[in-house]
Amino acid sequence: MALTDEPIKKKRPLMTVLKITLVIIPTALFSIWGYQQYERYKGVQVYKTAFQYELEYAELGVLNSQVFVARAYDEGFQTEINKAEAVKWYTKAATQSHAEAQYQLGQHYLNGEGVPRDDREGYIWVQRASFKEYAPAEYRLGQLLCEGRGIEANCADGIKQIEKAAGRNYPAAQIELAERLEKGEGIEADPVRAYVLYALAHDARHADEKTLPPSPDLQRLELRLTPEQLAAAQSEFEARRLPRNAKRRFLF
Repeated sequence: MALTDEPIKKKRPLMTVLKITLVIIPTALFSIWGYQQYERYKGVQVYKTAFQYELEYAELGVLNSQVFVARAYDEGFQTEINKAEAVKWYTKAATQSHAEAQYQLGQHYLNGEGVPRDDREGYIWVQRASFKEYAPAEYRLGQLLCEGRGIEANCADGIKQIEKAAGRNYPAAQIELAERLEKGEGIEADPVRAYVLYALAHDARHADEKTLPPSPDLQRLELRLTPEQLAAAQSEFEARRLPRNAKRRFLF
């Protein structure tokens, strides 16, 4: 063996024992304990979802919780879709005069979702919601009156209901009323007013976008209106449009 100037390292068995005792063994024991805890609680839910919390309150009779649970079953939010359960909870809330619950219950009767289809019952619940100035219900009531579903047809009254919903900035109602005004269906034709309603609905539906995309409806009417009519329509639209950051209750 060649001679070197490096000092000979002495073995320190005590340090090795200390490392094993103080580091390796505790680490191994902690890992074993952690694995045991994992196996013990695997598959166990350690927190409640919003749906579970709301369900507890709904069962106690809290109105808004009942509506939340109905929506959750209706849309499959944190639970499986169950239209029958949705109808059950909408009914509980609707009998306490909750407008949205009454409207949704009516829609389920009209569509036969979670309950046998019953146009008359659907009409009654939608009408009750419309009495509370709930725009989607006013719009749907107008459609039912024009279609004669659940009630004798009376489109003149139906258009009045659609006009109410459009006046509450409900885009779907604004579009249907604009189409009728453009074509003169059930109401005197008024392309200027139709332009304003198309513009309001288009603006509401794209409120979160920095720039408005083109609207085929507006482009079509622009070709029909005189410069004076177009200027008047655009001026009325600007006067009636909501600020971009305004809270909109209804978007569809």
